[in-house]
Amino acid sequence: MPGFASALSRRGCHVTVLTPDKAGPKDKCDDYQVRWFRWTGGSKPLVDFSLRSPNDLWLIASLLRSGERALRALITEERIEATLALWALPAGYLAWRACPPRTYSVWALGSDIHTWARRPLVGSLVRRVLRDAHHRFADGIELGKEVERISGRDCVFMPTTRKLPTAAPLPHPLNKGINFLFVGRLEAVKGADVIVDAMLRVLESGADASLVMCGAGSMQATLEARVNAAGKGDRIAFLSSQHAAVIAAYMASCDCLVIPSRNESIPIVFSEALQAGLPMLVTDVGDMGELARRHGLAAPIPPADAGALAAAMQRFIADRDTQVSAYRKARTELLQIFDVDATADRYLAAIESK
Repeated sequence: MPGFASALSRRGCHVTVLTPDKAGPKDKCDDYQVRWFRWTGGSKPLVDFSLRSPNDLWLIASLLRSGERALRALITEERIEATLALWALPAGYLAWRACPPRTYSVWALGSDIHTWARRPLVGSLVRRVLRDAHHRFADGIELGKEVERISGRDCVFMPTTRKLPTAAPLPHPLNKGINFLFVGRLEAVKGADVIVDAMLRVLESGADASLVMCGAGSMQATLEARVNAAGKGDRIAFLSSQHAAVIAAYMASCDCLVIPSRNESIPIVFSEALQAGLPMLVTDVGDMGELARRHGLAAPIPPADAGALAAAMQRFIADRDTQVSAYRKARTELLQIFDVDATADRYLAAIESK
């Protein structure tokens, strides 16, 4: 969370990030210190480790032992007053073991709760880590409710965000008319097939519209073949994965972002569109539907329903000005939540409150 650490530094905090060592070059940070601790493992994500694998168990033990030693040393050397553990496991466990009472908080980010908390034995450890934390935060509304259920303690919704970079030149010029944007993996879970089907229906109705698809995945060849067979290759552009600066450029230039996921919490592209001032159409999954209803975004769309999505896109085309006006009001409210500086303020207010 580089942006979050920088935001804390701008508020006068002395920030040190403790993280497992990794192979390859390491980014330099001007706003805060990064301390890498050595362990036996490599780049494999912890969520992919198997508790049935002796080798994986050995690597996990190495991570926990080395991490605890490093955190204890850091607390002593830097006189750390507050520790924020990203994920209940392993970081929360390290804080639980190494930090003085009431000095650590946990920021649940998904896999720690949805995966590790549901496993035998490990789940009881996650529960203890959460229960003993001074504060609990979660980057999703439903995730926060699950943390509360597991721990029996309050949990504050604190979304993860990142700053959009300066926009780069567009690698593919936009067409005239309304331009829709999709950013994500070309996989069923992200609804890539749904938005392509919906866009083909919109084009069949005679609408002057286009779609830019930024992302790669296993469905790309099939989707491109479907578009070409319909003779709409000039209206639906597949650009594969793009750098963040290119995404920022399309967000600044397109008319509407579509998030057609079948399963999702709050994708990072949601907060990026808010920063860019780009109106959104989202499916009623995870927290997106709740946020849309609560703050007045366009009505959320049933997932995996190309017909409903096409109808929503056609409504946007037909009444763009009204929808943009409503979006601007909703955006003002949502930016107070999905803003890295607001997140830093929320965290500091919480840990200083008691």
